[in-house]
Amino acid sequence: MFTGENLVPRIRELYRKIDSAYAAAAEKIGLTCEGCNGVICCSVDLTLHTFIEISYVRFGFKMLEPSLQSEILTRSRWIVDAKREAPHGDRYRTAVCALNFAGACILYEYRPMICRLAGIPHVFTRPDGSEAQSGGCNKFEETFSGQNPEAKIDRSVFYREMAAMEIEAVRARGRRTEKLTVSEALVIERCSEGPLFL
Repeated sequence: MFTGENLVPRIRELYRKIDSAYAAAAEKIGLTCEGCNGVICCSVDLTLHTFIEISYVRFGFKMLEPSLQSEILTRSRWIVDAKREAPHGDRYRTAVCALNFAGACILYEYRPMICRLAGIPHVFTRPDGSEAQSGGCNKFEETFSGQNPEAKIDRSVFYREMAAMEIEAVRARGRRTEKLTVSEALVIERCSEGPLFL
């Protein structure tokens, strides 16, 4: 029976590869988060597109003390309500991630791929062979982009590995994963019944 728990070692290994690639690129450039306002990079309720990432964030959440869980859920409900009220409004678009405490992620070990790769410009090859790219964080663009115009992380291999796990999950579960923001994933999980990896 597929429960999703078999994917945990694989996502941990994927995250290890991502962290290693990011650390090497950041060291080469000289980019660190030191001196940054940790809220800036967490000012959007990020969307998770895969079953395993949603599950892994929930897994980490369940490791926290009950008092922290309660505070995070209160924040998450506020964010979910703001999105429902006006998804393009300032109240929602300027909301800080419910997992951000004093400028740092309370679930850093379990943070999703998008958080692990933010900061350094990236490029990736789409399934149709076309290429897409995007810039770095504010600090990179203001301080390092002129000195390192070629600095980029190729996310293609990471996206492919994540996609392979998602395909496996969809086939086993018989349904596609509904994309959820971090806050939605935590609020919905709290209201649901049954094991973590349903």
